[in-house]
Amino acid sequence: MRRRDFIKWAATTVAALSVWAAPGSLQLRRPKRRLVTACDPAGERRLTMMATGDIMMHLPVSQSALQPDGHYDFRPHLQYVRPLFRNADLVMGNLETPLAGGPLHGYPAFNGPDELIDSLKWAGFSALTLANNHSLDQGWKGIFRTAEVVRQGGLIYVGAYLSAEDRARARLFSAHGVTVGLTGYTYGVNGGWQYPKGESWRLNFVDETAMAAEVQGLGEAGADFIVVNIHFGDEYHREPNRKQLALAEALFEAGADLIIGHHPHVVQPGRVQLGRVHNGGPESGRAAVFSLGNFLSNQRDRYTDQGLMVTAVLSLDSQGRKHLGPLVLHQTRCIRRVVEGKTTYRVLPVYEASQNPAAFGLTAAEAAFLARDHQDMSRHLVDYQPD
Repeated sequence: MRRRDFIKWAATTVAALSVWAAPGSLQLRRPKRRLVTACDPAGERRLTMMATGDIMMHLPVSQSALQPDGHYDFRPHLQYVRPLFRNADLVMGNLETPLAGGPLHGYPAFNGPDELIDSLKWAGFSALTLANNHSLDQGWKGIFRTAEVVRQGGLIYVGAYLSAEDRARARLFSAHGVTVGLTGYTYGVNGGWQYPKGESWRLNFVDETAMAAEVQGLGEAGADFIVVNIHFGDEYHREPNRKQLALAEALFEAGADLIIGHHPHVVQPGRVQLGRVHNGGPESGRAAVFSLGNFLSNQRDRYTDQGLMVTAVLSLDSQGRKHLGPLVLHQTRCIRRVVEGKTTYRVLPVYEASQNPAAFGLTAAEAAFLARDHQDMSRHLVDYQPD
């Protein structure tokens, strides 16, 4: 696929406008305020997927969830986004902290509480990618235990595995007659590392050849759509670099339908490849969101307390032809407050919070700030001009 096959990414965030791509033009339209049905009269089958940004257990975030009886509860942190997740069949995030047991740690060597998984499942998460630069913060035993905790919690995990057999098992999620293949990779990890006894199945590192082979393998395993999570890019840079662009193109050529990026900790724009007429019929479009920013974290520098939730409708028509779209972007912000002497964190859907501040415990001034924040984010995404 040539670079010109991409069209400029355009989106609004907090207003939850759909991204509709047409050859030579872009149109932004409001989606209908209803749940996506699994099937329409023409026999179309639909699966709705949502993806979020980085879930990071800085020590103040973990401590904010500590309850008087000694356990941890992150449900209050996620209460405002849970209603949005109910509209999705599949919700996926980037778990950027090991769950290694023992004492909790924040940056630079994370270790979060196991109860985080129960809270994520309560909120609506169904899958997590474990491949990121903090995967080995607590060593190989740490990432191994993380995968086991996620497995026991009933969530799908990709990017790190429990055995060679586990790595070979295709991660497939099905709903309403549509099957999605999932995988995840990281550019690297912090500090030095070496596979124990050459066991390269333990953690997925970015390798274009291996990634293309897995994409093709997921298709052969029965996936109608293939979603690749990638931990890549330059931290705190608000635009993708050339390596990100090139890797996305290569994966599209291999058959990936949706690429979800993490690592920069700020939101980066994305790109949409138009569907083309191929073999006498329409070909599904493809999309990449290069960084969804932070979802839950203690980072407070400008732009690092922002994130995106992207919703993709994956559909098959009555003849089995697939279609990706529309995409809907929701801006989020992780709000930190001190309430009765205790630090609290809440992930807010920005548009809803700015429109109904009282329901989210916000003042009029805070709502006005969120509205301005929305406008800034919208310009950032829509005005992006790729090289």
